[in-house]
Amino acid sequence: MKGVNHLKVFLIIVLVFMTLITVGYTMHQETRGSIPQRLIKDGMVVVQTGYTGIVEGFKRFFVNLNDLFHTYEENKMLKQQMYQYESLEVYTHQLEEQLASLEDLQQTGTSLVAYETINATTVMRNVDQWHDFIFINKGSKQGMKENMAVLSKEGFLIGKIISVTDFSSKVKLVKIQDFGSEVSAIIDGKEGSIGTVEGYDYTTDELVMTQVSKDVKVDKGDKVITSGLGGVYPKSLLIGYVDRIEVSKDGLTQTLYLKGEKNYDNMDYVIVVAREAVTIDHE
Repeated sequence: MKGVNHLKVFLIIVLVFMTLITVGYTMHQETRGSIPQRLIKDGMVVVQTGYTGIVEGFKRFFVNLNDLFHTYEENKMLKQQMYQYESLEVYTHQLEEQLASLEDLQQTGTSLVAYETINATTVMRNVDQWHDFIFINKGSKQGMKENMAVLSKEGFLIGKIISVTDFSSKVKLVKIQDFGSEVSAIIDGKEGSIGTVEGYDYTTDELVMTQVSKDVKVDKGDKVITSGLGGVYPKSLLIGYVDRIEVSKDGLTQTLYLKGEKNYDNMDYVIVVAREAVTIDHE
């Protein structure tokens, strides 16, 4: 019995020892295997983190790109609206100018009740003859004839028709300095004040009226009108107002400088005086 008990004790000790060795070995193996697992896990974490960062980066990039595109489209739309507004403002300004011109035209037409008048529009003007001629959109089909007087929309005499086609006419301006451009004129309300408007002073933008008798008392601001003599211009058409007076060297006559039409560069509308002037043969 005693021998059997010792054997059992020995076997139990051996079994416990083997169990401890097995457990220790197993734990040691698990400890050795945990490093690669940790590396793999750490690597996966790094990769996952990098992937997530890249994805988030691309997401932010495309979101910013989309925002930038929308901002560009909004700016483009705002610019288009701004251009439309500017175009509308220019168009409105043009309409206001046209309306003002038509109002001037109407007022001038009302003051010319003694004459038969026709309104016309300037359709062409040569750059090299800017101060000499204009072309209007009325011709023989509308009753235009040569030598008809032409007024600005403000009512100042600016020239006469020199040639006519079916649907247009050529107007010679009084500013031109050549033979045949003279206008017989008088100072309104002053007897014996007849003279001749011939030429234009481009330095002061004034018409020049010569051969006015020294005996006529002329004042600045006097109104100068057509005399009706000469068979071309009807009587009493406004030419301009006296601005300066010079006495000739011989002291016999006066030269008057007149402020007439101020806007020769923008004569969009004009008035043609259709009534024929009375011809006086003994002029």
